[in-house]
Amino acid sequence: MPRTCPQCGSGKIRGASLHTHDGLRRMLLYTPLRCRDCRHRYWVFNPLKPLLLLVAVSALVGFTTWLALDPPGPAASLPADSVLPHARAEQGNAEAQLHMGMRYAEGDGVIQNDKEAARWFALAAKQGLAEAQYQYGLVLLQGRGVVQDYKSGFSWIEKPAQRGHAKAQYSLGELYRYGTGTAIDKSRAYLWFNLAAAQGMDAAAKARDSLVWQLKPDQLAAMQEEARRISHSTATPAPVQTAPATAPATP
Repeated sequence: MPRTCPQCGSGKIRGASLHTHDGLRRMLLYTPLRCRDCRHRYWVFNPLKPLLLLVAVSALVGFTTWLALDPPGPAASLPADSVLPHARAEQGNAEAQLHMGMRYAEGDGVIQNDKEAARWFALAAKQGLAEAQYQYGLVLLQGRGVVQDYKSGFSWIEKPAQRGHAKAQYSLGELYRYGTGTAIDKSRAYLWFNLAAAQGMDAAAKARDSLVWQLKPDQLAAMQEEARRISHSTATPAPVQTAPATAPATP
């Protein structure tokens, strides 16, 4: 590599910086230099650069070839947990059916669809999954994706409430309090609010306390006794049935 300036012959040479307009060929094969005396900038061939370029290209080709010769295994070899929730739901898995219902209800990764949400909630609910029974009861009460049906909604909410589902117990208290799907019964409302409050629901505690002055002492005593009995019986939840379910009929 010449260390003298081709323009003035000076030996005071230093490296020069690259510029965007220098061109790819020059950048890959040559080294820029500048004369300290006349400021002339010129290029000299650098034999190391072609070698480095060859090594980089070889490494890239080798990596690409390795990827092509070692594709990922077939989907059939994946563990059961990695199977799509939709596939497991179609096979009758209650938890997966509930998961699909929540996704359609919230538009999580799918187009929001109340009708599909209600369908999946119903399938899981009929297998005895408490959260699915609660969610299906809500859609029936609200008429989202199904014909609104207070009586059926009350029935589905009651099932998980009796098994210790706190949100269902609170909702059941509200249904008794306002007579939705059943006759107004402040005593029963107090009962279910009391059970939900015992599980830490602040809203249930406030609702329960607002009913105390509306009930007689003997009514309060009776409902508190029943609450203790229900709480004791739901201490060990019943096992969930997981038999495949069919599509629900219109409520």
